Order: sequence, then C-alpha cells, then structure tokens
Amino acid sequence: MVKRDRVRGMNAALASGEAGVGEMRPARSPMRPRQMAVASFVAIAGSGLGLVTYDKVATKTPAFSGQVAPSHTYYLNFPTTGTVLTLTVKPGQHVVAGQPLATMDSSVAAANLSAAQAAVTADTALVAADQAPQATATEQAQDRLSLTQATAAVATAKSALTLAQTNDQHTIAEQTAVVTGDQNTYNIDNGHYTQQCAPSSATTPSSGPTHASAPSPSQSGSTSATQMQFCQNLQSQVNRDSTDLSTAQAELAKLQSSTQLEETHDADDVTQSEAILTAAQQKTSAAAEPLSSAVIAQAKADLATAQSQVAADQLAVKNATLTAPADGVVADVAGAVGDITGSDGVHSYAGPAAQPGTEANQQPGFQLFVPPSANSGGTGQASGFQPLITVYAGALDVVAQIPEQNMTTVHVGEPAKLDFSATGTSVTGKIGQVMLDPAHVPGTTTYYDVLISMDTVRPEILAGMTVDVKLF
Repeated sequence: MVKRDRVRGMNAALASGEAGVGEMRPARSPMRPRQMAVASFVAIAGSGLGLVTYDKVATKTPAFSGQVAPSHTYYLNFPTTGTVLTLTVKPGQHVVAGQPLATMDSSVAAANLSAAQAAVTADTALVAADQAPQATATEQAQDRLSLTQATAAVATAKSALTLAQTNDQHTIAEQTAVVTGDQNTYNIDNGHYTQQCAPSSATTPSSGPTHASAPSPSQSGSTSATQMQFCQNLQSQVNRDSTDLSTAQAELAKLQSSTQLEETHDADDVTQSEAILTAAQQKTSAAAEPLSSAVIAQAKADLATAQSQVAADQLAVKNATLTAPADGVVADVAGAVGDITGSDGVHSYAGPAAQPGTEANQQPGFQLFVPPSANSGGTGQASGFQPLITVYAGALDVVAQIPEQNMTTVHVGEPAKLDFSATGTSVTGKIGQVMLDPAHVPGTTTYYDVLISMDTVRPEILAGMTVDVKLF
C-alpha cells in the first residue's frame, strides 16, 4: 500500500493532487478560443431548433370542411306540362351541348303550328291583294287561292281544338278515376274504423276527408291490447287515405285549369282563322272594288298577329325537346317514359312509404314506392318534385367553408392540401376563387365559400364527397 503524506489545512487536497469526500478538486484550466466558438455554435443551433419546433407546434395548420362539386349543375325540366315521350340518357352518360336528352308529346303544339302557318300564308296573300286596287285575272286567281288557304286554316284550327279536347278529356278522366278510387278507399277504411273502433267520433264519407282520432282508454273500456293496436293501425290507414285523396283532388284541379287554358288558346285560333276566312270571302266577292287604307291596315295587322302566333307555336314545338345546355355528364334521371312532367319537375307519386308513420307497414327490405329525395335544389324543387334530368358540367372542384376569422389568411393562388376520407387519398390544389356572398348559420359564425381547383383529379373522386381542407 502506498503511503500518503497527510497535509493539514485548506490546501491539503491541492497539495496531494487528489480530492477526497468533502474536499475540493483542483480548478480546470480555461477553455481555448476554438473550443469556446464550437460551444457557442452548438448552443445557438440548439436554441434555433427549439424555436422552430415550438413555432411548428404553435402554428399548426388548421383544417376546414369542404365538398367536391362540379363547376355548374343544370336541373333540366320541360317548360310546359306534358307526357315524356322519349328519354335517351342515363346517369353517368357523357353528353355534348345541344344533344337531345328527352322529348315530350307535342302533337297538339304541332297542330297549332300548322294552323298558324296557314293563317300567315292566307294573310300574306290578302295584304298583297289589298294593296292592288285593280283585280286582274292573276289577282283573282290569287284571291281564290287565299280563300282556299283560309278555308284550310279554319279546318286545321278546328282539328287542333278537337284533338286538344279529346286529349284533355282523356287526361281528366284518368285523374278523375284516381280521385274516385281514393275516395272509395277512404270511405271503406273510414267505415271500418267507424264500425269497429270509434262509433261516436269517426268521420262520415259525405263530410270529406278528415283525419280520424284514436279511441282513448276511457272509451275503449275493456278493449284488449290487440284491439287497441288494430284500431291504431286502422286509424293510420284512414289518415293516409285522406292524404292520398287530397293529393289526387289537387292534381285534378291543376289538370282542369291547364286544359282549360289550352282549349281557350285553340278556340282563339279557330276564331282568328274564321275571321281570316271571312275577310278572304269578302275580298273575293269584291275583287274589282278598290279597298280603303283602313282595310289594308287591318289586313297587315292580321298578318302581324298570325306571324306572332307562328313564332309562339314554333317555340312550343322546340320546347318539346330537352337538350343538353353544355358538355357534361348526366348525374341523375328522375323520370321515365310516360311520366307527367313540367316546369316544376316530374309529377311522381311517392306512395305510402312517403307518408308519416307508415314505415312499420312496409315489408322488410321492400318498398312498393320510393320516397322522393330530400334534396331540394334547382328547378322545381320548391314543389317537392324532382328535376327530370340533372347534368354536371365543367371540372370537379372543392368548395371549402372558411370561418370569417380565418379569411385574412386566404388568398387566390395559394396552395392547399385536400384529404378525401372516403378514398383515403390526398391531392394538392390551389385557391381559385373566393365567394364574397357569406353564408350565415344561425347560432354560429359566418362562413365564406372558397373554390379550390385540384392539381390532379383522380377517377375515384366523385361529386359530393367530403374533403378535409388544409391551407398553407
């Protein structure tokens, strides 16, 4: 064992070159300049990395909700009410601008156009003849031709009126049969309810459709639970019958109004054609007599009226064909050949499944009628009818809803990350447009729609998909 010299005093450890427990170690020599520079660099780099990390955590990119939408959506309906004659497209089909998509029955409009064109021909001849004071042999022949044409125009107009009356009678008769059937169904079900469930408070068929009231426990007395359930089901059926009857009656009233207007229009055409015929007859009988300026002016006025009617009837024939307004893809077809459709959409009957409280009466996995869609947008949605054809046009974009407090960071041209939860994929995009019309949500903040174009549109991305939007 090495012998150690013991040194007393405060510098004992320093003198021996060792430090024991509770003793001080010798002081280290000062750092060199190079070592000091390296240590300072490491300290500064560590501080900067910490600040960057804190900034990343503190300024995490917010996410906003969005939805995939086409550049434009067209809800296509016929401008007048009629029966769908052809339907040549289906959902998913690509169409080009001007392509015929559907047609409706235009037999009445075509007949009206023929009558109007005949009237124009007759009036043109009359004006030409009236402007010549002397009737030569050629003019007399022309007058006879005008008389023949005017006679034909009267016959055509009367034929159009007869055809319209026949079609209208058939349509009204069909709807009347529907009303009668609904009335009979209501009377039968209400009679059963009156006899078996509520003899003191049930309605009578003669008083019109009203909703029945379920018997209270005090009225039923010893009525069993099975009887009560039977009465409740019968009550629901009576209420559905009442609703069906009211709907059918409203549709009948609407058809009666529209057919009356159509027949009035055709009757006016007959009256006008007969007036032209009378003028042609008078012109022929007095061919050699000079005509006054008033007669010539009246003939020109009749010609202008006839020409205006031709333009209106040509538009009616044109409107019987529904065409694509732009290049795009068919998103939905709500009707079928034979359906009644008009400017408010397809007049489809939703059936009992659409009535409140009737879901329990449907068989599992089966419904006789499909309830109408709850989506209410575009032409004809206010009445509850669906548009006949829906067409998506233009590229797919993402519409994000940005709260007002975040709008100061939104600028056109800035990048965005788009995460699609349905497909599990992500794409990048750029802000293309900021909608200045705000969306006010009651009880919450104000939102603005921001249009984002996708750099890559993948096939699995479909209109209507939800998107998580992150702006940078």
